[in-house]
Amino acid sequence: MNFDVGCVSLPLESQHFSVFPGSGHVKWSAALIRKGQVTLDRNATLLLKAVMGKKSAAEAAKTRKLIVSTARALFAELGFAGATTSRIAKTAGLTEGAFFHHFKDKKALFAEVVKNLQREFAYEVVLRGREGTNALERFMIGTRASIELSQKPEYLRLVLIEAPTVLGGSNWREIDAITSLSVIEPALAAIAGREDIEIRQIRPMALLTLGLLTETAFALVRSDGTITVDDVIEVLEMSISNWLKRVQPKSEAK
Repeated sequence: MNFDVGCVSLPLESQHFSVFPGSGHVKWSAALIRKGQVTLDRNATLLLKAVMGKKSAAEAAKTRKLIVSTARALFAELGFAGATTSRIAKTAGLTEGAFFHHFKDKKALFAEVVKNLQREFAYEVVLRGREGTNALERFMIGTRASIELSQKPEYLRLVLIEAPTVLGGSNWREIDAITSLSVIEPALAAIAGREDIEIRQIRPMALLTLGLLTETAFALVRSDGTITVDDVIEVLEMSISNWLKRVQPKSEAK
């Protein structure tokens, strides 16, 4: 095992070092070897633990990210059932033991993949919406974008088709609601143009929007010929217009 300090790299088994408080320097000297163990003073031990701890945390995060990205590709290609833990681990160049060190089971991994997809989805919707010149226009552009994005093969298979079954309807809807409402509610507040608007005035409209978009996505998956994106956008815009008429200042709300 080697231990690096700056440009110095020496075998830890044959070296001893100590840290001078406040100096920021490490002094290397001959090791005090007792039964093959290196004797370190307290400051040196703390430094070693800090360095190794940061390295271990960084490596763990890197490995976890690798597992998630590998699983995402395999889930999209083979589905949840087809992408076994052994295959995910092998494709990532890891052992199954390493896999289970980071995730208790395949379902937990799938949930993380779905959450990542939802976050990316929300980010892209907001990004698309920036093309608008006002709050309402940005919201409607984002809404149309969300319907379009929901039909992408990866999102369609993993989030809309597989997730409700694998994670359970309530868990899937919770993930969907947390991610989506965090985008929809601030946008509605901006449309209302009121900083003092209460959540109880926003939440119903936000849920209506989320429900409409979710069911529209499912309808398009089923190739429901009675649904068009333009019709959905028109209905949502009318609903928002009606909601705006009903939203009152906080002091007047009953």
